[in-house]
Amino acid sequence: MKLVEQILNELGADGLKSLTLVPGECCYLKSVKSVLSFTPRSVVLSVGRFSVFVEGEELSVGEYFEGDLLVKGNVRSVRFE
Repeated sequence: MKLVEQILNELGADGLKSLTLVPGECCYLKSVKSVLSFTPRSVVLSVGRFSVFVEGEELSVGEYFEGDLLVKGNVRSVRFE
């Protein structure tokens, strides 16, 4: 994970608020405040001052601990508002 953190830092990203996406497999998010809604096709999360929309099929929450959340399933898109 250190390589990912180093790349994010070099790009000026906030490593505490990040997203890792493996299309069709999973989505890993940091600094999740809460899960606003959840269905097998859509997960809406509160992250900082944004809402994050994860969409796909057969979605499930794999892990949620201390603000880190793993969404498993056929992830097709992630968008912020």
